[in-house]
Amino acid sequence: MINDLKKIYRLAVQSRKFQLKINELLKTKKFNIPIHLALGHEFVSSLVKYYFKKNDKILLSHRNIHFSSIFSKNVFSKYLKLTSEKNKSQISSEGSMNYVDRNSNIVYSSSVLGNNIPVACGVSKSNKKKNSVTICVTGDGAIEEGTFYESLILSKFLKLPLIFLIENNNWSMATSIKERRTDINFSYLAKSLNINYFKFDRLNFNKNISNYRKAINRCRKNKTPIICEFEVKTLGTYISSGRKIHYHHGPMKVESLNCIIGNPKDDIIYNLQKRLKIYENY
Repeated sequence: MINDLKKIYRLAVQSRKFQLKINELLKTKKFNIPIHLALGHEFVSSLVKYYFKKNDKILLSHRNIHFSSIFSKNVFSKYLKLTSEKNKSQISSEGSMNYVDRNSNIVYSSSVLGNNIPVACGVSKSNKKKNSVTICVTGDGAIEEGTFYESLILSKFLKLPLIFLIENNNWSMATSIKERRTDINFSYLAKSLNINYFKFDRLNFNKNISNYRKAINRCRKNKTPIICEFEVKTLGTYISSGRKIHYHHGPMKVESLNCIIGNPKDDIIYNLQKRLKIYENY
């Protein structure tokens, strides 16, 4: 287990370094399009990457940079293209919020809330015979859309090897879950549809690795949808005039030291280092 965690940690650091480089470019206003950073989400994308196979497919939401940073080759040059005047047509049609790399397994991204969820059903059905798992990355805001429930029903009926991966950072469009809706008991919802549900606490690394391996193997073997809900903490929140401002997009008002941002106990990279007893000087 410890060797698995070390490899996942290396992927997480790769994603963190990339995002910090992009953040520096954002500070100098190199991009004319909104880029949503995902500092604090790196363990999730790295865990998915670690258990990803050749024929697997992944569909992303608007906050996708932690995935693109480790799923795409030469990803920095691809982002730099978004700063060029010569690429205005690409910026208007795709951009960072609709990131697609045709040379990777990222087959679709959407800036529209919940839009990638039904699309993932179609992708999963088309790849079902290839022993392929489709992973649909979504958030705690998008699962409030009716398309989420409809896609759960459809994927169960069609026996699709599809993982609905929910990144729950407790806010959407600057509102917390408590401010906008009642709690959803996913274990009850999943049970009502006879779908397996796995909950991933943010800092329980060994259990998270074990449960995700179990989930994706079950999905692949049994050709069945599975819900995986990850607790994440998006870094970059700050206090202004006594009001808590959640980071949404653009440059983060953070400084890093050895890849660690802000209060170390809030940073997933620091907690991975602490768990692995790694003290690095980047």
